[in-house]
Amino acid sequence: MIQYLDMTQTKGCFGLIPENGETIVLTGVSVYSMPLSVKRKEGEAYDDFARKYGIYFIFDDCIPEIDFYTIPRIEVAATDDNGGFIASVGEPFSLRDPVPLVYISADRKAYLITEDSSKLLSIASEWRNKLVPFDAITLYASKEDARKEYPIIDFEQTEAYKKHIEMFGK
Repeated sequence: MIQYLDMTQTKGCFGLIPENGETIVLTGVSVYSMPLSVKRKEGEAYDDFARKYGIYFIFDDCIPEIDFYTIPRIEVAATDDNGGFIASVGEPFSLRDPVPLVYISADRKAYLITEDSSKLLSIASEWRNKLVPFDAITLYASKEDARKEYPIIDFEQTEAYKKHIEMFGK
């Protein structure tokens, strides 16, 4: 049995352990934003990076509106000057761990940037030239549209979430 869990309101990673041969597919779009303290300390470097490569990392004071829903889950960490989004697939965003990175264009098509997000900084000058169509993500206009095809459960309604809150708090 496959369980589809909406992780839209969830940041980071949860240790979800499938039971009884289940497969868990995380769904939705969340945003990885950096704290303003990072922006105050290193803002000039991020601005320079944005000017050079067209990648604008997201900070807490400027979180973009996300107007789509995905299966599997993505975590948006940056935008570009063409109205697109850069996101990790299935895992929390990281520039240290080898997580697949995708580009969701303004016309809501998915492209693979790299299989290993830790390489983004080294390919920043040519990231747009490396884009390859990526059909392992399905984009929907909304969670309601995705629910027409999949029985999506809100993670906050699961026992796993309740146990996590009991152990770690919100």
